[in-house]
Amino acid sequence: MEPIKTIEKVLKPIVAPFIGHIMKAILTVGRLPKLAIIKFQQMMRVMLQTRESSLKNYVLIGSYYISKRLLIFIVLFILVLIFFIFIRPPKIVNKWFNRVPVLQENTPKLTTFSGNGKIVDPKKEARYVGDLVDGLYSGKGKLYHANGLLAYEGDYEKGLKSGNGTLYDEQGHLLYKGAFTADAYNGAGTLYNEKQKVVYIGEFQNGVFGGAGKLYAPSGDLLYEGGFNGGMYNGAGKLFSSGGIAQYEGEFSASLYNGAGKLYDAKGILLYEGSFKNGSYSGDGTEFYPSGMMKYKGQFLVGQYGGEGVAFDEKGVPRLKGAFQSGALTGAGEAYDELGKLVYKGDFKAGVYDGLGTLFDADGAPLLRSFWAGGAISLPSFIGLSSKKVEDLLGKPAEVTLQDDSVMLAGQEAAVADASGVEPAADGAGGVVVPAAGAGTNAGAAAPVGVKLLLSYPAYQLSLLVEPSKTNPKEAVVTSLSIWGSKPLALLQPAIEAFKKLTEPNEAGYSVMELEVGAGAGAYKNSYFKGDYLFTLTHFNATKEAHLLQVSSTK
Repeated sequence: MEPIKTIEKVLKPIVAPFIGHIMKAILTVGRLPKLAIIKFQQMMRVMLQTRESSLKNYVLIGSYYISKRLLIFIVLFILVLIFFIFIRPPKIVNKWFNRVPVLQENTPKLTTFSGNGKIVDPKKEARYVGDLVDGLYSGKGKLYHANGLLAYEGDYEKGLKSGNGTLYDEQGHLLYKGAFTADAYNGAGTLYNEKQKVVYIGEFQNGVFGGAGKLYAPSGDLLYEGGFNGGMYNGAGKLFSSGGIAQYEGEFSASLYNGAGKLYDAKGILLYEGSFKNGSYSGDGTEFYPSGMMKYKGQFLVGQYGGEGVAFDEKGVPRLKGAFQSGALTGAGEAYDELGKLVYKGDFKAGVYDGLGTLFDADGAPLLRSFWAGGAISLPSFIGLSSKKVEDLLGKPAEVTLQDDSVMLAGQEAAVADASGVEPAADGAGGVVVPAAGAGTNAGAAAPVGVKLLLSYPAYQLSLLVEPSKTNPKEAVVTSLSIWGSKPLALLQPAIEAFKKLTEPNEAGYSVMELEVGAGAGAYKNSYFKGDYLFTLTHFNATKEAHLLQVSSTK
């Protein structure tokens, strides 16, 4: 009996405070028949108030007598435990047993709840399990799709995904794992496609790529590595083609090449190194052949050569140098042969000689100073220029000689000397007196009476006759010109005198006017016309090479 009483003394102080609650709970169970409740209350009251005075107050269990009142205390204690553990447990009990309170979404009770809980929809399907503060997701939690699959697991703040978490689609496929802020990807994270392959690893800003990161192709190959802004390539980065071969390395803006960079072909061979703008070569840069040899070095504009630069052949020899426009040399420039020797210096247009320029021979000496049009020599372009313009273009002449109609044309003195045995006269400067261009020709005969000056440029083996302009007598203009050097004539003669049929213009557009007209003892002239200009070549009988070319206007 003593052990039993000892147990009773221990349990009674514990059970006693709950008896009133149990009695109250029993009184409020309205679904039980009233009489049954009253009878149960009376029985409980008698059993609890009656002291053990005989064996009828005990129950034999095995070899022990157990007080009926103790059994009641034990039953009541169990009922109390069941009530506060399973029916209406306090927060501390739920915490001990890691039990989550169940709350229905969109209810007033939810808005006041704080702690760990489970939110269900009207169908009792779980929508969220985790920490809540005033009904809002805050702390750690799990969010579920309507089909019951996990949608998100991670950190929350004030009802929004904030912190680290993992996002899934409605099929349970992993979409994203990383940092969130205000329900958007923000910070370091990894994005996946529907096949669970990595799409992007790196920094995010407001749901899009922002910061340093790596972008992958659907094949799994690395597509881009570098900076991002607003979901687009921005800052320093590398773009790769299939197979991981570098395609571009340098600066980006709005996913376009912008700034300094290097562009490669499909095999990873460097094509260009320099400045870019909006995806095109722009600024200073260097273009390369597939062999690796330099193709062009200089300025670019909108993907083409634009500005000062040098173009090279595949052997690395510079061939063109000067101002480029729309990919072709336009303006002042220089052309070189395959050995890198200067062959032309002057004006270009669309990559061909156009304007005023000088040809050079193999020794680097000036061969011909002339105007050019579309790559062809245009000597008539001198005619009509003022003497001042001539000096601006050619510099001051080495010699200026006053002429009259009786003086022979440049080069004719040789033919006269050959016929008479008398050497041509020298001027006051010790040079040969260069006579008026056109003397003895139709052009010369038609020349107006007045002061004529012959401007001589021995360096170019060129002389220009200037006379008062018909429209402005105060201005001296070029009316004809002469070229007497063997080298320039060797260049000019074939284009003028090469004919397949004498009755038709040749390939250069020249037509025959008259042939083999006597020009003194041992010499003759051939005359041709092209447009409004007359071209006269003087030959010695003993050789086919001309020794003088005269150009004048037929007007």
